[in-house]
Amino acid sequence: MGPVARSLAWDGCFNVRDLGGLETASGRRTRHGAVVRADNVRRLTEAGWQAALDHGIRHVIDLRFAGEAPDEDDAHPGVAVSSISLFGRHDPDAAKTFDDLLLTTDDIGAVFAAGYIRTLERAPQRVAEALAAVADADEKHGVLIHCFAGKDRTGIVAALLLDAVDVLDEAIAADYAASHANLGAVFDPWVARARDDDERETRSRSALSPAATMEAVLAWLDSAGGSRAYLADAGLTSAQLDRLERRLVEE
Repeated sequence: MGPVARSLAWDGCFNVRDLGGLETASGRRTRHGAVVRADNVRRLTEAGWQAALDHGIRHVIDLRFAGEAPDEDDAHPGVAVSSISLFGRHDPDAAKTFDDLLLTTDDIGAVFAAGYIRTLERAPQRVAEALAAVADADEKHGVLIHCFAGKDRTGIVAALLLDAVDVLDEAIAADYAASHANLGAVFDPWVARARDDDERETRSRSALSPAATMEAVLAWLDSAGGSRAYLADAGLTSAQLDRLERRLVEE
């Protein structure tokens, strides 16, 4: 049997990847069908939802702000949804500060990394809640994590999941970087609606996902004792950490 494709073509979404097939430090591989990362699954068509169900997904973890898209369709009735706003409440002032940094920086990767690390430092309980939702889901079915684009909030949680089961750093960073090629359909209309050149450039830069960003986040986690220690300090039990490994790593 040949390798199973990690990129998934689900109608209505553009940045869907299975977290299976990645090498761990012990030489094992992550399991296909266990966890999928995606952009906003509320955009899925009927055929897209059927593809998700056929892939085994029965639990969706939505990392967006409460009410981020108030007029969107409900999730498919065949999936349970856990809503956990990874970034807490939307803060317009913080968003503007971040956009200003993106526009003026010579190192976009560092700006993203600093924002992700700030979330890890200031909101460990929310981060742990997202990981706990994966750990506590029915092991017989797949879990999907998503936000708007499937890059930032989803990227943080996916990286922690993979790092906690000892996936190689270069594989985690490459998985994060893979989002950029998929996001044109998500970001291009938004970029086109920009009011001026500065806003257009800021929005274009917000779609980037340089590997150096996640390399910096992983280095920070290593300096803090590693992802498992971070998650344990944030409230995950040893049993939940063990369940994450059973879910994600092939025997």
